[in-house]
Amino acid sequence: MRSALAVALLAAACGGSKSPPATAPAPAGDEAPPVATPAPAPAAPGKPVTNRSLASIGLDPDALDRTADPCDDFYQFACGGWIANKQIDADKPMAQRSFVEIEDRNLAYEHGVLERLRATPGDDPVNKQLAAYYGSCMDEAAIEKAGLSPVKPLLGAIDKVKDGKSLSAALAQLHAAGFDLVFDLGPTQDSVDATQVIIGLDQGGLGLPDRDYYLGTDEQSKLLKTAYEGYVAAMLVELGHKANAAKQEAADIVALETELAKVSKDKVARRDPKGMYNRLEKAGLAKAAPSFDWTAFWKAQGLDKETAVTVAAPDFFAGFDKLIASTKPAVWRNYLAVHLLSKAAGSLTKKIEETQFKFYAALTGQTEMEARWKRCVGRTDSALGDLLGQVFVRDRFAGASKSAAEEQVHAIVAAMAANLDALPWMDATTKAKAKTKLAAMTYQIGYPKKWKQYPFKIDAKKWGESSLAARKWETARKNAKIGKPVDKDDWYMSVPSVNAYYDPQQNVMVFPAGILQPPFYSVDASIPVNLGAMGVVVGHELTHGFDDQGAQFDAVGNLANWWQPDTEKAFKARTKCVIDQYEKYEVIGGGHLNGANTVGENIADIGGVKLALAGYRALRAPAPDTVVADGFTEDQQFFLGFGQAWCAKMRPDFEKLLATIDVHSPPKWRVNGTLSATPEFAKAFRCKATAKLAPANACVVW
Repeated sequence: MRSALAVALLAAACGGSKSPPATAPAPAGDEAPPVATPAPAPAAPGKPVTNRSLASIGLDPDALDRTADPCDDFYQFACGGWIANKQIDADKPMAQRSFVEIEDRNLAYEHGVLERLRATPGDDPVNKQLAAYYGSCMDEAAIEKAGLSPVKPLLGAIDKVKDGKSLSAALAQLHAAGFDLVFDLGPTQDSVDATQVIIGLDQGGLGLPDRDYYLGTDEQSKLLKTAYEGYVAAMLVELGHKANAAKQEAADIVALETELAKVSKDKVARRDPKGMYNRLEKAGLAKAAPSFDWTAFWKAQGLDKETAVTVAAPDFFAGFDKLIASTKPAVWRNYLAVHLLSKAAGSLTKKIEETQFKFYAALTGQTEMEARWKRCVGRTDSALGDLLGQVFVRDRFAGASKSAAEEQVHAIVAAMAANLDALPWMDATTKAKAKTKLAAMTYQIGYPKKWKQYPFKIDAKKWGESSLAARKWETARKNAKIGKPVDKDDWYMSVPSVNAYYDPQQNVMVFPAGILQPPFYSVDASIPVNLGAMGVVVGHELTHGFDDQGAQFDAVGNLANWWQPDTEKAFKARTKCVIDQYEKYEVIGGGHLNGANTVGENIADIGGVKLALAGYRALRAPAPDTVVADGFTEDQQFFLGFGQAWCAKMRPDFEKLLATIDVHSPPKWRVNGTLSATPEFAKAFRCKATAKLAPANACVVW
């Protein structure tokens, strides 16, 4: 199911950092007042001023709250008007000026394409595949008639569980069908030889978003655990269990998941790449979890010839092994059936989807489930992303977008190279290796070099079977990578996705066409605004190559220490400064941010702004004029472009959820926290030395 939770987490994802200023700001000092309504900006020496409006350069003047002091709360200054006037759609947990609104536009475009194809597919095989898949998803009458029949064979395998061997056989069949229950399996690059793909195993098996919800004693954890137990009971009823029995059975399932949570790594521990790499190999895994029939499991996955296995959480598998014998077979059967139904809900009946939505609503606070067409468009994008992506690129990604993004990447890479030269805390040897890594970094913009084909059967009248065929095929496609050289042209997300990522083992940045849309990028927006929005996304992803995790991988993607001891010590001290800075920020409910969990994204945000600022100045340096927009200088326009890209409004329940599980800081602190670590911001807005966003000692890593 393309859940509202998944979409909203995407909206919180990546993408969302000194060189002389293009227009010299007034020096910082107590005598300079904050500029809520800026005074006319001075022209750069020798350059005439061109006056324009904020709207004409890509900014929203109505989004501003001019009563706020930009030096104390720039997020409110840039977004307060937008937040005050924006209503959150009933089918969403949040509104956001960038990710969510772009996602809505992209979704509406894809909807139009798919509806036209559904009406007239023609003879083109690509169009026919898209029409059949989307059309079968929209055929609600056929879906209701099918009921649980698409998953009956898998439920039959679960019904046979009576001991460790039969549990192993059921999990083997489920995993081969694309349902990673209890633990996760997939291809992963070997951390000491990034050219090779090996088997990767990881902890899993939990229905709540984080292990801490099972173990926490706070009110939110208790409420969500109760809501989850009710959801599990409702799913058991959908499976034919009587309501009275289902209540106790649900309690037993949640008790089992609580035991799995106890042996799971917490989110901070999972940020350590060294701790996540454990080459146990098949023999070591069999020794750690001897009650599980690994031989039969590997054969069912088509991986019986491979031997290399890394296990992200060895204690989890040892704990799981003990639970195989100590947990009654009936509990295992119920647990597996509920989790299968949860993962397959989008392939099944309206009642099952509504039951699942009721639980998601407890997490997110939203009041309505997405319309059927939205869910079906999302599922088509997930299953046939490269087919839909080809159409999207044709219609929504003009050549100018690709070349402009490439120009931004080059400017920001150049800014990082210059930044490395200027770093006082990094020794020459480590600098040379950092430059080697930067020079080896690659990027892909818009769409992959080669498009995937989807040779699985799609039945226009059987949505459940078609969606499960897509899941099974994708699982087999990924597992086929194991034992082969790395394919650097394979993307982790579809072209219309509103997101971006950096892969430390491939040392590559990827920017799908879906994110290269307003307000992140527009051909009509000015260079400062585009760089403040999309440029920061580029700088953010590049900085991930040098954050607390990325810095542990070398130029070719191997987990290797390329740092001199004194420089590494200085890097860790600066990283600790960022952790401490963000842990002071309050979140909804009265708690504070988890600085250790969010540190990688915070470092990337700070670095992204710094690099994009230098990149915009370099791109504007040859300009014959300097632009002033409604009194705002070009530097101020840059920061407004950054701030307005993160304008967001969340439901309280969802805000609490993100504060617990998200590796990103909330939008307010992504803006204010970043800018308080950006001295150029205080100069641009002529902030007093006592202003909140002008601290005496900024926590800057890069």
